[in-house]
Amino acid sequence: MELTQCHNIVINTPGYIQNFGYLLGINTQNLSIAFYSQNLADIFGFNSNIINQSLNSINCFNSIAEHPLYREAITGHSDKVKNSGRITLNHQEYHIVVYTYDHFLYIELEQVILADNAEQKALKNVKNLISTKDGNQIWNTLVKDIANITGYERVMIYKFNADATGRVIAEEKNTDLESFLNVHYPESDIPKQARQLYLKNYKRIISDVESQPVPIISAIPDIDLSLSGIRAISPVHLQYLKNGRIASSFSISIIINNELWGMVTCHHSTARHIDLDGRILSEIATFIAANSYSSYKASLALSYDKQLSKSCFELKLQLLSKNNFKDSIFEHSALIHMLSETDGFAALIDGQIISIGDTPDNKLISSIAHWLQSQSHKGFYFNHSFYNEFSTELGLDKNCCGIASCFLNEAQGDLMIWFRREYKDHINWAGRPEKEIAMLNFYKEEKLTYSPRQSFAIYCEEVVNKSRPWRKKDIQRLQKIKEVVDQTAQEFLYKTERANKDLNFLNEELKRVNEELDSYSHTISHDLATPLTVMKLNMQLMAKYNTDQPTIDKIHNVLNEIDNMSEMMNNVLRLSRLKHSEYNFQSIDPADIINKVCLDSKLTYNEDVEIHIGSIYPVIGEKSLIQQVFQNVITNAVKYSSQKETPQVSIRSAVEGDWIIYEIQDNGIGIPYESKHDVFKVFNRMTNSKSFFGNGVGLSIVDNIMKKLGGSVDFESVVDSGTTFYLKFPGS
Repeated sequence: MELTQCHNIVINTPGYIQNFGYLLGINTQNLSIAFYSQNLADIFGFNSNIINQSLNSINCFNSIAEHPLYREAITGHSDKVKNSGRITLNHQEYHIVVYTYDHFLYIELEQVILADNAEQKALKNVKNLISTKDGNQIWNTLVKDIANITGYERVMIYKFNADATGRVIAEEKNTDLESFLNVHYPESDIPKQARQLYLKNYKRIISDVESQPVPIISAIPDIDLSLSGIRAISPVHLQYLKNGRIASSFSISIIINNELWGMVTCHHSTARHIDLDGRILSEIATFIAANSYSSYKASLALSYDKQLSKSCFELKLQLLSKNNFKDSIFEHSALIHMLSETDGFAALIDGQIISIGDTPDNKLISSIAHWLQSQSHKGFYFNHSFYNEFSTELGLDKNCCGIASCFLNEAQGDLMIWFRREYKDHINWAGRPEKEIAMLNFYKEEKLTYSPRQSFAIYCEEVVNKSRPWRKKDIQRLQKIKEVVDQTAQEFLYKTERANKDLNFLNEELKRVNEELDSYSHTISHDLATPLTVMKLNMQLMAKYNTDQPTIDKIHNVLNEIDNMSEMMNNVLRLSRLKHSEYNFQSIDPADIINKVCLDSKLTYNEDVEIHIGSIYPVIGEKSLIQQVFQNVITNAVKYSSQKETPQVSIRSAVEGDWIIYEIQDNGIGIPYESKHDVFKVFNRMTNSKSFFGNGVGLSIVDNIMKKLGGSVDFESVVDSGTTFYLKFPGS
């Protein structure tokens, strides 16, 4: 005999109904009787087979044919909509439910047993759900309300996990019962076909597991009872309930965002039937709770989205502050890691790896990257059981029990990987998951299938070698980060393409400017040489024939400045004709240069500026170039802090390997963030410097000289707080 798997059991066409209900099926094409339950004759008293007879031709069905719900249904305006009302048959009041499905009109009957005031009493409890705002409290309120409505001994909220297993998250029970709160149930307890059915039909009751089902009489095989409220239940599930000492059960689907989020599950140790009105009221209460919870989660999600968007915007600003994509990702890897809320982060770009936090070593990261590329995971890849599945194949350590990854450039192998450490957990299951093979009676047909477990005693499973699962919020967060990184890459690509388009034009323009500068340098040196010579001769004559010592000292100062200017002009003329390799680089102590620039700057802008000079180390360079660098940077520091109440400038240097780093700091007006990328452009002035004299050339000269010297210049600045310039000179 072939083994019937649980997930292959057909549950929507059992051919039977439960014995508390009655079923009549009408062919919508000709209004003839297509099928009916065997017990229908108990109400209407017919003796012969009525299949294919017209409903209107059978007198005992006049009350059905004349009922408003039936009249509305045959007009075709209520397809798949279950309309319910009441009907009196033989002095007995019944619930009547009418709906059309798959070319048939279904009429279901069951006796009314709910007292008139019970519904109003229960409705007061349901109103509590509307005012409940806290997410967990919503479900705690719901189980109490449904326990009051149904009188069941145990009412639980069963939430589905991502893997279709479930967990009890709220419970209302009699005090003498063992609690199932936080107990987990395997996927097979509510198999796939059952979950699909719960998306169509939101409530299902089993009044008595020992009751005998009623056969459906029909000439048509496999009558679909997917929407029926009186459908007979699979014998496998009935055995499951019996093994758990459950005599009656009632379930309601919890639908959130059109998905089966969970179930309200009610159990009773003895047979118990709930009137249809009570079941509908329980369904309404569940619907209200689901909507309240959905609104609660939407509010949390909106708040989270706002904060995440803000954080990602700040990340984008930081990433765009660098000059190229790889440097941007590498230098801000700590920020990406922090925003991801993972244990470790690694990026592989252009064959280079940066990692931060708890990650494997670079060799293992490279192996994981190659594996991901070989698997063609083009989008995101999430796995919280990565170590469990691939530790032997890839030689993993427990820093990568869980990983998430995404490619930035699959062709080049550029990608980002996030890591999670092992998270040891204990899961309480409702009984051991093992099942036994047994023969079960499927409505008078014996079938070999897996028998439900005999015991529901709590079984504790220890979970190891796995990380915390990747939740929706985790996935959303990493997708947002990836989106920001992609946008940054596009920005850099656009800048590169734009720069390439202008490159030829700029090269030609630079050639022209260089030629003009050479000519200009020669002209200035030649045109200024004669007047300077005349000035020097006149000053020398004045010194020779003047006997007043203070006047003589001033004349000598002027002569020194004339000599300095002549030397500067000669150097400029000489340097403009030299190539980089012809510079006469030597070790230069800039102390005298710095002291003189400081003195001159104070005399020019504000003698009250406090200048603190720390350690001064010699640098490698050409004296006139070094002088121009310090002249421009220190003068700017003094100038732009001169209007402060207590202007301060500090100058110090330090040795870092083969480099000498000079740090020149002021407490001046600062540089606006939006002007950051324009600081070293020629003839560029900051938006907040209009009240100061200048032509916007100085820092451009500094940038070019530092490049010629084989060094660099950078800065940090805060508006209204000051600026710090960093000059990086070769030290040897």
